Amino acid sequence: MGDCENLQKYISEYVGDKPIDEWKLEFQDNPELYYEIAKYKGYGVPKRYKKAVNKYFVVENLFFFESNLARQYSGNPRYIYEKLIERFPNFIYVWAYDGNPKNIPGNPIVVKRSSNEYYKYLAKARVIINNTTFPIYIHREDTFYLQTWHGTPYKLLHWDKNNEKKSNPQFYIKSRGWNALLSPNNYSTEKFKSAFRYDGEILELGYPANDIFYNKEKYDAKRDEVRNKLGISSDNLVYLYAPTWRDEGHLGNSKFKFNLMLNTEKFLEHAPQGSILLVRGHHMSEVTEELKHLHGSSIDVSEWDDVVEIICAADVLITDYSSIVFDWYCTKKPVLYYVPDLKHYENKLRGSYFDIHKINCGSVCETEEELYKNINVDDAPFYEEFYNIFCSVHNGESADKVVDFLIKRKKIPFKNKIYQNIKKVYRLIKKVYRKIFNCIF
Repeated sequence: MGDCENLQKYISEYVGDKPIDEWKLEFQDNPELYYEIAKYKGYGVPKRYKKAVNKYFVVENLFFFESNLARQYSGNPRYIYEKLIERFPNFIYVWAYDGNPKNIPGNPIVVKRSSNEYYKYLAKARVIINNTTFPIYIHREDTFYLQTWHGTPYKLLHWDKNNEKKSNPQFYIKSRGWNALLSPNNYSTEKFKSAFRYDGEILELGYPANDIFYNKEKYDAKRDEVRNKLGISSDNLVYLYAPTWRDEGHLGNSKFKFNLMLNTEKFLEHAPQGSILLVRGHHMSEVTEELKHLHGSSIDVSEWDDVVEIICAADVLITDYSSIVFDWYCTKKPVLYYVPDLKHYENKLRGSYFDIHKINCGSVCETEEELYKNINVDDAPFYEEFYNIFCSVHNGESADKVVDFLIKRKKIPFKNKIYQNIKKVYRLIKKVYRKIFNCIF
């Protein structure tokens, strides 16, 4: 079916002019064919992007960034960007960000996601960087797409999920556009290959977002800065409760209902005196009234853009099936697992790659009573084996390594250089002709 003539005949006979929603489910078990059909018919390439591609050339030093659907200035894209502006301040940088542009240093061009300007700069970018996905499936040939992802896989992803159906073909198309995928460790590399059915280039360089954990001066400064902003003393013991999102309770627009499973007041009654509890919902969880009404020693930090900064400020992590645990453990600080819905999550919802009772990195608590018994972490052990498997690639230099790779890759000559030059000459002639024509008439 790779032959163009046979593919065209197949599409004409079986797909025809039907819109994608009418036929996509027929090919959910054959993503390779789904991809070929979608590519041939131009699905997954918004009209505004096509228009921009026809109008603009790729700009050599233009980098385009997005993090978590443009909801945050955070994650690996943020720290790659900050290393780039440090080393190459004269490049052109564009951020897709729906928040306050003042949050972003370096004076980049800031665009709203899915706006006309968004597609314009996506079309012009030499390098595009994201930790989730862009609304385009197929980018132009001279654009390099680095997918950084956003964590070591804990919960089952995409093709590794037993009940995964509808989203597989779409995600398969999206991941075909990646020119390279960033990985924090060898374990993640293997899981990415199976979960994404990805056989492209994988960069096992560690996560730039975790570099700060290996720089004591920067780490301590960020810890003090965040605590000051939150009104927390340097002496307070700070717990961070950061559960992942649940696949049930979809609210639309990639948002899911957030159920606060921890009784915050009761927790603080059992915690050491003067303790603070930070609560952070996942970026795909809708912030609820329950969270908004936290008060006293419980603080909602769900709207804080970058969880890395919150990690710096906290002393103990309480989580469930979230990949935050792998980033957290780079700090070598203690972890508590609070999993009151463990059986439901494993058997009915998504499931995970690990038997949580054998993960060997912290106490596993299925009830609040168990959590309170383990709340004092003064003597919590350090699990060296866990650290060596998931954190040993990191040494504080991941951002530099990624930037070195991008600069080297960016120097590869444009594939369409001749074509671009022809178009430039044609446009120049057209412009001169119009001026002459206007002068005569």
